[in-house]
Amino acid sequence: MDLDRRAKQEIVRGLEARGAFAVRHGVETVASALGVSRFTVYNYLNREKGA
Repeated sequence: MDLDRRAKQEIVRGLEARGAFAVRHGVETVASALGVSRFTVYNYLNREKGA
């Protein structure tokens, strides 16, 4: 999957709105699908909470 950072952030934002990170291993699954680290997904989530 060849997406830029902004597109990945949008995907994470949409998945969070749908509760994807409330399930076990949700962050790991999304990180793997997007080709980023878990740390990156957590950064995207934290950025959303700060905004």
